[in-house]
Amino acid sequence: MMFSNFVYAEPATVSVVATSCIVYEDASFENPILIDESPLSFPHGTILSVLNDDSSLDFIKISVDKDNNLIEGFVYRYYVTYASLEQEVYPVFNGSVLNEGAIIYDLEKNPSQFVAKQGQGIYFYEGFDSKEVFNAVAIVLEDGNLYYGYMQTRDVSPYGVNAGLITGIVVIISCLTIIFLLMFMKKTKRQ
Repeated sequence: MMFSNFVYAEPATVSVVATSCIVYEDASFENPILIDESPLSFPHGTILSVLNDDSSLDFIKISVDKDNNLIEGFVYRYYVTYASLEQEVYPVFNGSVLNEGAIIYDLEKNPSQFVAKQGQGIYFYEGFDSKEVFNAVAIVLEDGNLYYGYMQTRDVSPYGVNAGLITGIVVIISCLTIIFLLMFMKKTKRQ
């Protein structure tokens, strides 16, 4: 009798790193799974089983046992981690906090008990939009935990060149161009 060797791999799991993580019917924010007319969500630290993870998508297909019912759905990949929460991997920061004591908001944009220090590094995981009141950020708290939430746009800034500086330079160059054109036109009229 011949036996083939095989390795049994346990199913992959992810832990929720956000304050809460909503489960969706498909890989978008449009159709949350509703339980008693409220979106199904799981708190920080909940472990979810991974069914499929297409790295080209921003969502991971998961399953979880909720009140003895197996529920399948999708979660936003930036609200979960494959690492255990004790071995959390921090993102590469792409911005910083501008104001001392800036309030950090939870995922529902309600003020949390956490505040940020001026100059503290943050990660804009949905990009930065200066026209919005809030921007989604990941920030390391004083206890070392990574927190996903929101901060007011006036309290944060992305790394890189300031848009106001670029606008100012363009205005100065435009004014100088106009001045030189007027001087050139005046000079050609005299001749």
